[in-house]
Amino acid sequence: MFAEYKRDVSHNYLILHGDETINTTSYQVRILTGNTMSSILKCRMQGLDGTWFFYYDITSKQSLASFYEQRKLQGEDLEMILKGFLHVIEEMAEFLLNTEQLVLCPEYIFLDVEKKEVSFCCLPDYHHPVQEQFRELTEYLLPKLDHEDPTAVNLGYGIYRKAMEPGMQLENIKELLYRSENSKEKIAESDTKIRDKEEYVEEMEEPPQFFQEEKKEKKDRKWQPAAGCAVGVLFLLGILIFRYLGYFPEISIETVLGAAILLMGVGAGWTWMEEKKKKKQEQSAEWRNKVQRELAGMNIEKHEPERNNTERKEIKDIEQKSEKQNRTEQNSWECEKTGEGTAEQETYGETVVLSAGQLSGTASLVSREPGELPTVYLERELTVIGKLEQASDVVISLPTVSRVHARIRKTGENYYLADLNSRNGTSVNGRMLGAEEEYFLQDEDQVDFAQARYVFLRG
Repeated sequence: MFAEYKRDVSHNYLILHGDETINTTSYQVRILTGNTMSSILKCRMQGLDGTWFFYYDITSKQSLASFYEQRKLQGEDLEMILKGFLHVIEEMAEFLLNTEQLVLCPEYIFLDVEKKEVSFCCLPDYHHPVQEQFRELTEYLLPKLDHEDPTAVNLGYGIYRKAMEPGMQLENIKELLYRSENSKEKIAESDTKIRDKEEYVEEMEEPPQFFQEEKKEKKDRKWQPAAGCAVGVLFLLGILIFRYLGYFPEISIETVLGAAILLMGVGAGWTWMEEKKKKKQEQSAEWRNKVQRELAGMNIEKHEPERNNTERKEIKDIEQKSEKQNRTEQNSWECEKTGEGTAEQETYGETVVLSAGQLSGTASLVSREPGELPTVYLERELTVIGKLEQASDVVISLPTVSRVHARIRKTGENYYLADLNSRNGTSVNGRMLGAEEEYFLQDEDQVDFAQARYVFLRG
């Protein structure tokens, strides 16, 4: 089987053809080129000098071999691949396509990283038993498993054992996938129950502080109505004692009793008014707290990501302002020293900033428009560049940059750049890189990831 890669203005293609002569009018060819299938790469046929080539659109997709070159297969990754395999087999059976024409080489299985979908190539003149290909695929996947993930280990080795059995059935793969999903659900339910139980026990052991305070206030409030009456009684007893001792002989008993009753009434009325006022304040506070809790419960999920994004944006703005200020000060110093014109001073200032990247000790990509893009330090053996955070080591948040755009491979002291089937391409010094081309980066090469313009600097 012959394979090559080609790129046009906005698309990337995998080109395949076999050694056999293709009957272009056959049912397999007409179905493959005339229909769109969700699990098979979109395909067209083109002839050259009597040889027919099949063009598969792989724009913005990554091969299985490339994407997991230095990544470990998690349980969910393995489930995605196996579900994709089951889906393509079922879809080929629906269209009456020969499953032996399915190509299961890791280099020709492609992933949509964002949608988490798997796409396959179907080649009409390709004839290999699908069970044998699947067994070779499982052998390739085993060393890639993350052995710290029990789901990946159990599912991976379980599928491998099934693939080694003669007469493997798709139902066996479905059964293992079903067991894996049920196991994860049970673990999640168990963790939820344990967490809920722990929270309940904590609540029972330590009642809320506000409840304790409320209970104390209610206990104190219980004696407030009697406080006013007690003041009147004490006043009456005091007057009677002083009159008995002869201090108030001219005051009659009726006057003393009237004054005591009046005082008791005033005390009781004051106590009642204070109690009513407190109840009104407490009710108002309770309603305010209730509304605040409801609003917080409704908006916490909405505002948390926004708050995190805002914080990240603020930090980024501060960094950019600081960098811009330092650059301006450096430019001013250079201008005073050299006395050159304004345009030349700005150009010279940019050159100084770019060269400053060399102080890091590692190779780097520095923005040709200072302040617009962050500096990229190439410390990893393999650095993936794109705008999808989950799949990229360096995130460039520009709409023209693909989700997984390019990669830079570090081999000793050398760095090699390759485009990853991006829609808008990757160029070096104005030349667009071809599909699957690895370019040896030289010092001060101008690298463009679509509209993200960088300069490569060696450490």
